[in-house]
Amino acid sequence: MEVKLFHTNDIHSHLYNYLKIKDFLHNKKRQYKQNMMYVDLGDHADRSHPYTEATLGKGNVEILNEAGCEVATIGNNEGITLQKEDLKELYDDADFDVICANLREVGSTSPYFKPYVIKEVEGIRFGFIAATVEFTPFYKALGWEVSDAFEWILKAIREINTEVDCIVMMSHLGRYDDESLAMMFPEIDVILSSHTHHYFEEGEWVGDTLLAAAGRFGDYVGEVTLEFEGHSLIRKHARIYDTDLLSSSDDHYYEIGRDMMSTVVKDEAPPIGRTLYSTSQFIVTLARMVRLFTDSDASLLHTGLIAKPFEGGALTEYDLHKVLPHAINTVQIELTGRELKEVFNQASKHEFKDDIVRGLGFRGDIFGCFVTDNIGYIQSEREYYINGERIDDRRHYKLGTLDMYTFGRIFPQFRYSKKVYKMPEFLRDIVKMYRTEL
Repeated sequence: MEVKLFHTNDIHSHLYNYLKIKDFLHNKKRQYKQNMMYVDLGDHADRSHPYTEATLGKGNVEILNEAGCEVATIGNNEGITLQKEDLKELYDDADFDVICANLREVGSTSPYFKPYVIKEVEGIRFGFIAATVEFTPFYKALGWEVSDAFEWILKAIREINTEVDCIVMMSHLGRYDDESLAMMFPEIDVILSSHTHHYFEEGEWVGDTLLAAAGRFGDYVGEVTLEFEGHSLIRKHARIYDTDLLSSSDDHYYEIGRDMMSTVVKDEAPPIGRTLYSTSQFIVTLARMVRLFTDSDASLLHTGLIAKPFEGGALTEYDLHKVLPHAINTVQIELTGRELKEVFNQASKHEFKDDIVRGLGFRGDIFGCFVTDNIGYIQSEREYYINGERIDDRRHYKLGTLDMYTFGRIFPQFRYSKKVYKMPEFLRDIVKMYRTEL
């Protein structure tokens, strides 16, 4: 007997592609009837899309229902871009099982979602296990704990290993962790892999475990074929379908989201320009807002945050969303005066101004130049000042900046510094809080 397992991952609210996938899956359901299942591996929702923003992801769940999803797990976009209560309510109307072995509420010893689910197809029992990437400090700031994925996966394997004929791992851990999983747990028959936006045209093998992945943004939809003799899995292979070759469907969700975000944030707001290589009034004001919001001595941002310009007039939530679509939070970082000067010396070089940035919550394109607030530099003295006072190398200061800088690529000083992540407000939420500053 043959069972088809279709999978998607990291759609990131690219609903134009996903609507094509939905129609494709409906056709496959007519073809294979009960001998197929469809699962999603997380990061389906991305608040850069107006419909996702307006519905806080519930619209994505509705579309997953329409596509016939049977099992889903969460990615970091569901996990850390929503307030805790919003994540708890996200799947209230889901027609599918939601599983994740390594997400717990702070203080709890049990996973918040079911760690696994068992599905049966024509007498064959499939055990689905899921886990999500360990962005620990971000989850902790929201009242969640996400850790020890491999330990929770091992626990789930031990509980279901003798109860099922096939174990499928739904992983939002990334390619390299998935390869480690395959080596450590040969009991897993198939690993559906995601998070790092990779794809395998015909799957990849680690020992006897088949890894399958379908890229990002709905560019592909994955298919795994599992062949059984009785209850024994005898063959398995994977492929992907290019959604560019699938028939198109009208995407009306963008307009729905736009209409739902018509609330005016500020009447007679000034224009917002997009100037990548120079400062503007808005980016300077935003830097001040971030400093105030994070209760810091100074702040640091980059000009590329302005994704689209605004002509001025009545600034709606939709307009503000176009200007700042990013899934980016702020962070307060404690640095010594010496470290702070190193950071600003490095920022003043603008080494990343032409870089095209992907991920880290950034939903723009070109990075642009750094902009600061409440810090001054007298070139003749080669000294930095905060509040008119020379920065003391040994004193500790607080810097308000963006969480995307804390992964160590741009400023290594941030990696081991004391940090307080300001969750769950995005930059556009901060602008709404300080709208009188505009």
